Amino acid sequence: MPSPAEFWRGNTSLRDITPRGERFPEAGLFQALGRACRGSVFEFGCGDGRLAPAFAPERYAGFDINPVALAAAAAANPGYRYATKWQPAETWLAWTVLLHIPDDEITDLLAATTSYERVVIGEVMGRQWRRPGNPPVFNRDSHEYVKLMGRDLIDTIAVPYPRYRCDLTVLVFE
Repeated sequence: MPSPAEFWRGNTSLRDITPRGERFPEAGLFQALGRACRGSVFEFGCGDGRLAPAFAPERYAGFDINPVALAAAAAANPGYRYATKWQPAETWLAWTVLLHIPDDEITDLLAATTSYERVVIGEVMGRQWRRPGNPPVFNRDSHEYVKLMGRDLIDTIAVPYPRYRCDLTVLVFE
């Protein structure tokens, strides 16, 4: 079985990037992003670029390890920037992507966000959502992110996620 990074890098069908038939399954998504993000935004794991339109093109840069996803994002969102390397910005955004980072990699990844003024993490929180498979899922509890970040948690936003009959939790750190 490939590693999670290998799975996402080689996912040329873009399977599991956006829920099938549900481009925006989160209720109030763009409003929550507007509240959580400040200034310029660098989205880590932007996939096919579905969140880019929440921001002005000059304020947004997306990153993904999958070149097919980046090409799809660029085609869907002309005028937006996409890159294979991290970009400077005021806000570092990870929307439903950190749950795909294994536990032995998450600490180093989050430690690399120190140059960003604000870090926004949005996902379905709770270890009960973890599962093996392809791709495996490594959901964490919000208190784990607070500990991992070592920054002040300044806001928590609940975004209804009817697909799983729960809320998606948005943690905002400074």
